[in-house]
Amino acid sequence: MSVPKSLNKLLGKWRGVNRLHTTWIKENPLRESDSEALISFSAQGKFLKIEYDWFFEEKKQEGLILLGDETDLIKAYWIDSWHLGDKFMVSEGISGENGAISMKGFYTVPDNPDWGWRTDIETVDEKSFKITMFNVTPEGEESLAVEAEYERI
Repeated sequence: MSVPKSLNKLLGKWRGVNRLHTTWIKENPLRESDSEALISFSAQGKFLKIEYDWFFEEKKQEGLILLGDETDLIKAYWIDSWHLGDKFMVSEGISGENGAISMKGFYTVPDNPDWGWRTDIETVDEKSFKITMFNVTPEGEESLAVEAEYERI
């Protein structure tokens, strides 16, 4: 494994906003909170580690994306205290021409086919980046779930 070169410039500390789209809660379909991220290398530079936090109903949540590039196939492990609880998701994807990463994993929904979860990581410029996440139905329909935008500290 190696780290996608387009993400090397993200190393460091970041501060921003996390927008959770809770469309199933009609009275509060968008929840916005402060967020911080720390991006570093792991395992002697073979992986990139994105640690972040955010808040849901004033309770701090934490997440981690550990990713690497294996012969042009991006692979990632994702954990998040709110979205996944005590489980993790494996995602795979590609790095686009502009260096953006797009990965997709799957999670179990009891008594239903597995749902998908697409994660995009995009460098806006040297001082900002964003992570966008989408729920994907078994039929392939996507809906925006999370938007996190960060500025370098």
